[in-house]
Amino acid sequence: MTVVLASVAFWAPVTYRLIGDDGKPEIVQGRARYQRLKTSERRALDRRLRANHLTPDVRAGIRAQLDAPDSKFTARERREIEADLAAEPINDEQFLQALLVDWDFKDKTGAVISYTPAMCAQLCEEWDGFEAALARGYMDAQKSLNDPKEQEKNSEAPSGTGS
Repeated sequence: MTVVLASVAFWAPVTYRLIGDDGKPEIVQGRARYQRLKTSERRALDRRLRANHLTPDVRAGIRAQLDAPDSKFTARERREIEADLAAEPINDEQFLQALLVDWDFKDKTGAVISYTPAMCAQLCEEWDGFEAALARGYMDAQKSLNDPKEQEKNSEAPSGTGS
């Protein structure tokens, strides 16, 4: 039996900052719709994101700790670490190909910028840092889910009538 608790995707705010005239920042705000991941998919994504930080030196250090005769890792910890070491890093383009399903952005004239994978690729090429802003939108949404201060800030104010 399948239980539906939420939609298969969710919207999150995205802020893209770029250098405007006279060096003043221009801010483009919109929102992006990201695929909601299953637990196993999110864990695999988390592994790939952690793999981005595993330089060859860090990998060698971790491997040395695993292989040390006095290693105190449990079998479960060892499996998790091995899986992290085996994970392929993910870049922003791959991240967006896997998660981004739509967006709500307008150009300077107010015209809607329709989402297509081709338009996404074009804007990510033309607007340096846009790809990272889209990825950051997802990360910020995930962070706010687990951060009580963010939850409080983003929750609705209580009704003045009590109902």
